[in-house]
Amino acid sequence: MKKHLIPATAIAIVASMSLAYAAAETETGVIAKIDNTAHTITLKSGKVKEFWLDKAVSLGTLKVGDKVLVTYEMTNKKPMASAVVAAQ
Repeated sequence: MKKHLIPATAIAIVASMSLAYAAAETETGVIAKIDNTAHTITLKSGKVKEFWLDKAVSLGTLKVGDKVLVTYEMTNKKPMASAVVAAQ
């Protein structure tokens, strides 16, 4: 039961974030690159995609090679990430 509680909670949080941002989308992939100067991350998810991180987004302990779920929306034709969390 406990094994299912954490993923279910994570899904509920991401789902509620999606409701808060009507235009928000998600992408799951592996972090291929972190650019602290440009404040971007690059994911490999079948295709390589770069995300600009909102100033409020902190990667914490996430590093290159970690699988993550990125919540983002298109802003000025750029995918702007509002959340980056570890994915299972």
